[in-house]
Amino acid sequence: MEKEPVTVSIIIPAYNQAHYLGAAIASALGQSYGDVEVIVVDDGSTDKTREVVEQIGDPRLRYVYQENQGLSAARNTGIRHACGTYLSYLDSDDLFLPEKVALLLAVMEERPEVGLVAGQAMPVDEAGSPAGALFDRPLPDDARELLLHNPLHVGSVLVRRSWQEKAGFFDESLRSYEDWDMWLRLARLGCPMASVARPVSLYRFHAAQMTRDGSQMTTATFAVLDKSFADPDLPPSWRAWRNRAYSRAHLRAAAQAYRLEESLSVARIHLEKAVALDPTLAAGSGERLATTMSAWTDLPKIGDPLTYLERIYDNLPSCLQSLGARRREVLGGAAMRQAFSAARDGDLSRARRALYRALQYQPRWLANRGALSILVRSHLSLRRS
Repeated sequence: MEKEPVTVSIIIPAYNQAHYLGAAIASALGQSYGDVEVIVVDDGSTDKTREVVEQIGDPRLRYVYQENQGLSAARNTGIRHACGTYLSYLDSDDLFLPEKVALLLAVMEERPEVGLVAGQAMPVDEAGSPAGALFDRPLPDDARELLLHNPLHVGSVLVRRSWQEKAGFFDESLRSYEDWDMWLRLARLGCPMASVARPVSLYRFHAAQMTRDGSQMTTATFAVLDKSFADPDLPPSWRAWRNRAYSRAHLRAAAQAYRLEESLSVARIHLEKAVALDPTLAAGSGERLATTMSAWTDLPKIGDPLTYLERIYDNLPSCLQSLGARRREVLGGAAMRQAFSAARDGDLSRARRALYRALQYQPRWLANRGALSILVRSHLSLRRS
């Protein structure tokens, strides 16, 4: 029987995430724009994935089973089964916000030349509570900047099917960042892209991700870049960004490695390589690199930002020892920001602890009115208790 056409196909690859899958499906079916189909591709799950799907009585929902082949292969199977003019991807542990499809589709219909529209993503924890800074970086005006980082969360994107067909399927040899590879391929083809400055998805971080080291992501990062720069048809204007791209990749690898005590030597190697490829990072007093490292504390997987930053400054490569002169200033400022943040949240006990750490690094904070206010309020709170 011929499949009925729909406007948007939402593809959910699923592998042993039955405990999250129901909520993901509900968020896809619960879109304010209703002309959607939801295709769950069960990638050889051994849990209750099938049962979760079968319990949902919605004719717009379809279930496809395949032997385990990986995330990219599951998405590709979804593409083959999709009937939509537009395609959207939702990982089984993430969620769409109700207006996701409507917001992005409005841009597509208003601007028929656009092939990809991306919104913002909100990181959340296992319980759905905020877990980090909003993924709100817009698409760059210069498509080559996509070589430097992946600004998109796959769940925040809508792709025009005609452009997806030009780019082909997701690369099944990649174990991570297959979406980044796809955006790069679309950009190389000249696909016009647009951004919407609104959150459209929830990106869930949970125990399986929080305990996993970054080696898989680091390997995939370099695999994507190696693939891009090995392409003989890569334009010279793109090839000129090679050192910058690999420098950024080494910075991201260092940020991942510094999370774990056992990978500090790896972190130092990546940081040293990043600077060798882009010496401007450490030029002058190293302010650019210091700013970059401080920004790493906003990553959702960083549990204690100040301890993480201390670990970095205590384990710099020998070529960056001069950056250690900024240690007390950087750590004092980071501790104070943590104190102010905790105070705004009403957690005066945490605010007081952070303030004490700030004062250890920079006693001058004692002259700051905000710091004094935290000190007084926290001690009054202690007396009342």
